[in-house]
Amino acid sequence: MDQKIAELRTELRRDYDVYAQTTIAEHLSELADRREKCPVSFSADGGFWVLSSYDDMSSVLRRNNRGFVSFPNMPDGSQAFGQKRMIPLEIDGSLHRQYRRLLDPHFSPEAVAKLEPRIRGVANDLIDRFIEKGHCDFDPEFAFPYPGTTFLALMGWPLEDAPKLTKWVDVFLHGIPGAPQEETDKARAEASAGVHGYVMELIEQRKQNRTDDITSALLESEIDGEPIPVDDLFDLFLVMMLAGLDTVQSVLGQSMAYLARNQDKWAEMFSAPEKLEPAVEELLRWASPAVPTRNVAVESAKVGDLELPQGERVHCPLGAANRDPKYFEDPDEVKFDRPPKPHLTFGLGAHRCVGVHLAKLELKIAFQELHRRIPEFRLADGVEVEEHLGLTWGVENVELVFAPGRRETA
Repeated sequence: MDQKIAELRTELRRDYDVYAQTTIAEHLSELADRREKCPVSFSADGGFWVLSSYDDMSSVLRRNNRGFVSFPNMPDGSQAFGQKRMIPLEIDGSLHRQYRRLLDPHFSPEAVAKLEPRIRGVANDLIDRFIEKGHCDFDPEFAFPYPGTTFLALMGWPLEDAPKLTKWVDVFLHGIPGAPQEETDKARAEASAGVHGYVMELIEQRKQNRTDDITSALLESEIDGEPIPVDDLFDLFLVMMLAGLDTVQSVLGQSMAYLARNQDKWAEMFSAPEKLEPAVEELLRWASPAVPTRNVAVESAKVGDLELPQGERVHCPLGAANRDPKYFEDPDEVKFDRPPKPHLTFGLGAHRCVGVHLAKLELKIAFQELHRRIPEFRLADGVEVEEHLGLTWGVENVELVFAPGRRETA
């Protein structure tokens, strides 16, 4: 390390705990303080730079392949699968473009629109399981299984496996909140082994029995003129599962906890047909669960006012970018009539989330069906919503109470 970067690290040091035991609001407040006082700061704990402004994060994310790369995507530089890069999350350049060309048609607006009846059916099947009780623990009873079941249907995987897959994803992304790092590392390793065994067995089964789904399509696809190696297929399916199961779950959980406390906003979302889509965009901005990391891949790259040398890691809490008052007035408030400004919830540039259209449709349908069948609800008395940070941000213990309804009949 040269003297200049060593001095910068010392001068701009402000340690950052990715897994801090605090609320999301408190964490965002701390990031807002950084934005004002030290918008690009260095965390000696983990050895990475923390960004806090919309402009700095959008600039870095746009420059994937042009100064920044995605491997490793962990802020401390650890590599979840050794030297192997998670596909397509941690690959760049020509290889990444080939994978995106394979995936994009399956997640285009036109392809996703065809899934609406199936997604709506999943939503109502889940609501049927608790509607007669008049209460539910929203995350395990709806927010977790809803995107998980949709993802499994899309991939052609057994729908009954959603619970164990979502549990593995939860441990992989969030670790064991409050536990020592060694315990979290062990739990992640066990979750990784569970997923690996599951997916590899499924690949072998599908090789013998092709079906009309994304899994079979990818088994028949080629990269650089050759079939995709089995190990690379596993990486690809794992990343798709992580993204497909966690982001929508997190936004749903945070949103319903907020709406339970603000039923006027719940009514406002459905006060006119044109209100819902802007409301979904605003809740996506406000919830912002993803926290990517990028790495300087050239001799040096501009980050804010700094010139960082090759190898430096840059951490991007997208929730902070989406609360930047430069672009979002009263950023901590949920405003469904907010003037349009692209949020960064799905990232930007080459690695913008491939499932963006699916996620938005899932959220729209979830809110529609929940409102149709549960027009009013509140948090259960004495319940404290639990929040977590990590590689994605989210909530648990969202226990809702509402007037009992009836199961739907075919």
